[in-house]
Amino acid sequence: MESKMTHMPRRRLAALGVSIAASALLAGCVATGGTAAGPAVGEDESGPLVLQSRFTDAEKGGMEQLVAGFNELGEGEVELNSIPTSTFNAQLPTYLTSATPPDVYTWYAGQATRDFAEQDLLLDLSDVWESGMGDFSPALRELSQTEDGTEVFVPTGYYWWGVYYFKSDFEKLGIEPPTTWDEFLAACDQIKSQGVNPLTMGLSDNAWLASAWFDYLDLRINGGDYHLDLLSGDESFDSPEVRAVFDEFAKVLPFFDPAVLGTSHNQAMSDFAQGKSAMYLLGAWAQPSVPEDRRDDLAFFQFPIIDPDVPVAEEAPTDGFIASVKSTRPQLAKRFLEYVASAEAQSMLMKGQQGTALAANPEAEQTLDELASQGKEMLESAAQVTQFFNRDAGDALQGPADAALTQFIAQPENIDAILEEWQAAAERVRAGS
Repeated sequence: MESKMTHMPRRRLAALGVSIAASALLAGCVATGGTAAGPAVGEDESGPLVLQSRFTDAEKGGMEQLVAGFNELGEGEVELNSIPTSTFNAQLPTYLTSATPPDVYTWYAGQATRDFAEQDLLLDLSDVWESGMGDFSPALRELSQTEDGTEVFVPTGYYWWGVYYFKSDFEKLGIEPPTTWDEFLAACDQIKSQGVNPLTMGLSDNAWLASAWFDYLDLRINGGDYHLDLLSGDESFDSPEVRAVFDEFAKVLPFFDPAVLGTSHNQAMSDFAQGKSAMYLLGAWAQPSVPEDRRDDLAFFQFPIIDPDVPVAEEAPTDGFIASVKSTRPQLAKRFLEYVASAEAQSMLMKGQQGTALAANPEAEQTLDELASQGKEMLESAAQVTQFFNRDAGDALQGPADAALTQFIAQPENIDAILEEWQAAAERVRAGS
């Protein structure tokens, strides 16, 4: 279902990215042109608060502990519904626009939340922020606000993206983690010469994964400001700058598993774990999918630098909670979200996420393993941070992106027509918002 879209000015987004990256302790990465509904008044209806969660099986344990922790306080009862991520994402607009929607949801920061706030579907959470979130970074607070300064999002954690590999596999292949694009292409060539697929993706059921390649190539070639301009509609997908992105993308296509368009993410992860594919561009959320006996061998490197004159930007998607404006238990929703924002709750949640996220609350206790420490350092050293394609552009633009990127992978020779149609599709989406 298409979401109504608004766009925060790019300069504001860019400034927020810089302020986050420059923080001594990065506290994570919704603003909107709409206005959230004002604070609900009156008594709540009886019964449990329904929390609709898109967390994966690997992350669900932390969410279950968080809900149990709140329920033990005796301030109300929360009932957890865990939904597969792809189903949840597709159904969220239906949930929020239904007559009797669930009360609270796990969701994404960025344009993905702004879309719903613009439609007046989200509960005003200003009370939650005022009650005990003063230690959260100013950048996080602004990213959780509508354009008029109303908070509609409570952040819990953020994570990094990287090119994942197994140390022992690289050692067998004689590969050192590359830092530049030329080194990366040379490594791919060397890996392929040894009968191993250098790269994989699971696009048959997760076509959006191709957007990670587009995002990073655009960030490395054109920079974070241009990237945010592009995703907000101030630049065109058929521009020379975007064509330059695909010129570089074309160079790596021969190094992907030839069956990538017909490969599921689970199959791609299996091939990766078995050494059939050497590298996978992934977010930290994928780490628990690696077989336990290979996790100590897992590593990642920063997406290679293409133009050293372009300031380094990194993806730092941030997760958290939103609440329905139609909730019949708004006061309970706010009490629960106050708990969610607490250091105690976020410490519990991060522990349950198996080292795949960094807490938004700076007071949360978290033991960082080697990968998490590397991810945190990489994000803190970035000149700018972005979210991810759909989070910065809005969910309604993810479909056209999926179509363009998978068509390009299948028929790179048709790039001109593909980019023209991508721009036309983006204009149709924005015209209908």
